[in-house]
Formats: sequence, C-alpha cells, structure tokens
Amino acid sequence: MRIPPFLIILFVLTGSILPASAQNRISNIDLPAAQQLHKIKLSVLGLTYQWEKPVSRKSVITLEGGVAGGMSFSAGSVSGTEFRYAIVPELGIGFRNYYNLDKRFKKGKKIDNNAANFIATDVFINGNPILSSGNITAREAVGLTAAWGMQRSLSSRINFEWQAGVIGGTDFKDWVIAPNLRIAFSFLAGKRGSH
Repeated sequence: MRIPPFLIILFVLTGSILPASAQNRISNIDLPAAQQLHKIKLSVLGLTYQWEKPVSRKSVITLEGGVAGGMSFSAGSVSGTEFRYAIVPELGIGFRNYYNLDKRFKKGKKIDNNAANFIATDVFINGNPILSSGNITAREAVGLTAAWGMQRSLSSRINFEWQAGVIGGTDFKDWVIAPNLRIAFSFLAGKRGSH
C-alpha cells in the first residue's frame, strides 16, 4: 500500500504541534471542553481504533486505523440487480468541531465523552480489499469526506455515533463522489479531561 507523502507530513506535523498548544487552550474550567478519547469503534462494516485529540476547546483532530467497509446496490433494466461490498484496511486523519457543546452544557444536557453535534472532514487511505464480492474491483485509494453528525454517550464507556455527508476518492484511475452514511458504537478504551 502506497502512502501519499502529504499524509506522512500531516501526521508528523500533527504529532509535533498538538500536545502543548491544545492543553493550554483547554484550561478554562468555566466552559466545557472537548475530551481526549481513545475509542474502539464498531460500525456496520468496520472495526477501527480512533483517537480524538483536542486542538481547541470544541475541536479535535482524529486519527483512525483499522478495517472499514462499503456496500452498494443497483438495479437496472439492462444489468439487473447487483449488490456489491468490500472490506479494506484504512488509515485516516480528520478534524471535528463539536459546535453545540456550549449550548448542550448551558441546557444541562450530558456532554461527557464529547456528546455533541459536530461537523467533520477526514482524509483517508485504503489498501486492497481483505474481503469483497466477486463483482467488485476495489483497489488502493485515497479520499476525503465532509460530514455532519452527532455523538452521544450511552454510558461512561460506550458512545453511539452517526454521521452523514459526502465522500470523494480516487484509486488514481477513476474518481468517485457519493453520499456517505456511518453508524457506529464506540467502546472508550481511555479518556482524559473532564467537563
């Protein structure tokens, strides 16, 4: 699997810039702040580890790795009905802004485990499929997602999350733009910071 140079540079810069600056900006105890979370996420067709690292009071950088899947269904008068799926290794880096954190806090709603609505964008790379239907020709790919979603805390260790948006990507041969829906449950392996 080829890793584009811009992703390597982004990972190095993120790791060297974030730790000191993020903690200094999150020290105000009068207002809620996003927490650092380590999550094991189970989605419809995936299992990943995700780290949410605060970079401001309401924003986090996310790093994610594991296996992710996708599926499609089509029906046509010429081609008939076709269902396709693929499960691939995936690495990603993203940004989330929990924009209604203050509003939920002021209304007395639960905000533990970053329980708030968010807007997000992710850059990802996929490897060759681990498992796929026989009628799919998935290859290594890079892409970008833009989404709106929400994360809610079901208990001190379990979150529910969904997001909807647009995904665009390329395998360096073809380009694809499609709607994107993700639904997941997360087990919190560790967290830091409190509201």
